[in-house]
Amino acid sequence: MTSQEQALAIADRWLNPEGSAQPHREVRMQEFDLGWVVWAAPAEPERDPETGERRPPAEIGNACGVVDRRTGELTVWPSVPVDEVVQMYLRKHGDSGQGTSGETRPVTGPGNTAVFTYIDPANGEETTLFRNSGPGLAPSEYQAWADLRRMNVPVESVTAIHTDLRPSLLPGGYTAELLNTFPNAQLSCSQSYGARPEVRAEGIEALVEQVETMHRIAGRQPPPRPHRVPVPAPVTPAEPMDGEALGRHLVEVFGEDGVRRYEAEAVAGSALPESTASTLAEAGVPADLPLFFTADRPDAPPAGGLFTDVAANLRERRSPASEEKIAVLAHLARIGFDGVAVIAVQCRPGAGQPDGLGALWAVDPVTAASRYVNVSAATFARSLALLADARQRMRGLDPVGAGAEVAALQEQLVAVDASALANADTWWSLIVEQMWHGLF
Repeated sequence: MTSQEQALAIADRWLNPEGSAQPHREVRMQEFDLGWVVWAAPAEPERDPETGERRPPAEIGNACGVVDRRTGELTVWPSVPVDEVVQMYLRKHGDSGQGTSGETRPVTGPGNTAVFTYIDPANGEETTLFRNSGPGLAPSEYQAWADLRRMNVPVESVTAIHTDLRPSLLPGGYTAELLNTFPNAQLSCSQSYGARPEVRAEGIEALVEQVETMHRIAGRQPPPRPHRVPVPAPVTPAEPMDGEALGRHLVEVFGEDGVRRYEAEAVAGSALPESTASTLAEAGVPADLPLFFTADRPDAPPAGGLFTDVAANLRERRSPASEEKIAVLAHLARIGFDGVAVIAVQCRPGAGQPDGLGALWAVDPVTAASRYVNVSAATFARSLALLADARQRMRGLDPVGAGAEVAALQEQLVAVDASALANADTWWSLIVEQMWHGLF
């Protein structure tokens, strides 16, 4: 918590930065529930050097600030009456302007913007296309590329791509992989969005500050500040579903043609655990949920064959990973992929408890590194249905509405499979994290 003395010192450093040649400005402040509104004491009226008439000081109209009681952060606000600043701050950071508990509502982040520069094949002119991410939509890079395809713009004609956030190698689109398909494009970004969660958080925070600054310069109210609620624990487990009930549920969400079931003979001849084989034959899995999962097809099997072990699949695909890393993946049987990573089932029990038999893993085909997904194929299919439903509901929502949906989704995911969000690096944790950031 920040004391009044600390708030005064913070405001003084803001109004009188070190090295400034301007006269020292005295701080005025007014306390309210969440902190202090701070501003410079009005200067004495000036006199016109030619007429001698008194005139308002030149600094009238300067912005005021708010020092947050909980964090000590100073944010800059428009030059409006103090009571209006208090109400604006409470609306943004309080409980609808009524409570004093600070940020309690779940709110998604600023998202991402992609700017594609290309040569228009129709007239040879350089043209720019902007696309913004939004709740329930594809990542901004995918939106832009879909529009360019509709306009018959070849990949070679894209000359530059700029994004707010650095394209990532994370499930949910692997946007860095997408941008690698543009051979002539110069890539640039404003903020980092790396492999570690703390790096991604820094990039999002920098982008939030950038967005807020631009809104204030334009004289507009900034969007609500992102607030990610933690994964709930404990959660009442969801009612179990047998194969028949799960199959009906998947059809309700994806449609009859959107569910892939496998012939009993096909799964019987595989190394899949009995529980997985039963799920794939009776309930099935979503055939294709773009950006997240595509089930392997019997009529167009992957390299190595339907339900091949991952080691054989990567060898057939000439993975650059070392043989030592590939060989240890022989106990995983492939059932699909997420756009880049192989989605595979663990076919041998491990030494721990639970033993992992039947668990799903996402395997990077380049590095052979694996990432935990779900405890079973059934919970994976059920979780994908939750994701599809949530994203459908999120379309068109503002950050507050989208935040409520993401908060509900993560609770539902934990209810279906408590291990899905067990740590920050699981497949599902990365999906949910990007939804909190407003990327899709």
